[in-house]
Amino acid sequence: MTENTTLDEFDDIIDNLIQSAERYYNPILVVLGLLGNCISMYVFLGTKLRYSSSSIYLGALAISDSGYLILGVFAPWLKWMTLDIFNRQGFCQFFMYLGYFCIFLSVWLVVAFTVERYIAVKWPLRRRFLCTVVRAKMTVMGLMALAILLNSPILFFSKLNKTNKNSTSCGLTDEYLKSWYPTFNIFDTILTFIVPLTMIVIFNTLIARNIYKLDNVRRTLTIESDVSNDRTYTSRDRMPQTKVTKMLLVVSTAFFCLNMPSVVTRILSLSFIFIYTQREILWLRRAQHISQLLFSTSFGINFILYCVSGQNFRREIVRMCGKRSSTERSGTLMQMTSHEKQCDRHLITRL
Repeated sequence: MTENTTLDEFDDIIDNLIQSAERYYNPILVVLGLLGNCISMYVFLGTKLRYSSSSIYLGALAISDSGYLILGVFAPWLKWMTLDIFNRQGFCQFFMYLGYFCIFLSVWLVVAFTVERYIAVKWPLRRRFLCTVVRAKMTVMGLMALAILLNSPILFFSKLNKTNKNSTSCGLTDEYLKSWYPTFNIFDTILTFIVPLTMIVIFNTLIARNIYKLDNVRRTLTIESDVSNDRTYTSRDRMPQTKVTKMLLVVSTAFFCLNMPSVVTRILSLSFIFIYTQREILWLRRAQHISQLLFSTSFGINFILYCVSGQNFRREIVRMCGKRSSTERSGTLMQMTSHEKQCDRHLITRL
């Protein structure tokens, strides 16, 4: 009896911690994530970086990530503020569909720029012809069209389900759950998680391997030409493509690490659906909540990763701040000059 009571108390503590994390962490993530994504959008699409094909992918990724933070994190969180618009007719279908859309698009945008970086590292002489801004825009539009098409069943099978007499919950229809959901869930897991994350691992490994080979070649050339190692590393770090590749390698690796727990829990839940159809797995439910927090974090952390690993990104941020400060100084100087001219006119008038 005592052991059961202790276990129940421990379960309550764990559940309260998870609920507190969802209640207080999610709004902070949304605010900071949206702020970072908006700055990233401007840097990649509004500065000279927009002439790089990688910036097109990263700008689109910032927009897609922002969409998920609003629709997939903030809208469900509003229930804590007694403003539960997520569980309303029309909003339910809208939020669920666009949430799936943004997840699919973000995942495959990460795959797209990872593959592009591999091409740039593997065939640097062909990069200017293969990795162009036009191709990047066409790829983004193609991924958007694919996301619209593949996630369209959500619009038809999502509805409000009554949880009790006075409340409803946004979910899927009973007919869909019984007949189509297991098949669609398996298909969605493979296409949205397993395949893209596997591709990210493979291409990141190939990119790291090629970078390692290039480092060995540079070291050999350095020894033969009697150039110091410090100078070699400095010149290497100044190469724009090397900087971009390192930054994108960090972004895609962080994306994989934050998404992998969600993949594992989803696969386990699919297994338990077929094994235990009526039995609730408590530990799996908690793992799903924790992995969902990590999954949501991947949509709001990229700005920090850009600042830490992207030298060109940091340079543009500093340049933006410099322009703003110089504009403010110019405005202050113009106001002072105007005030001095008014004083001179007043003095001449009095004389």
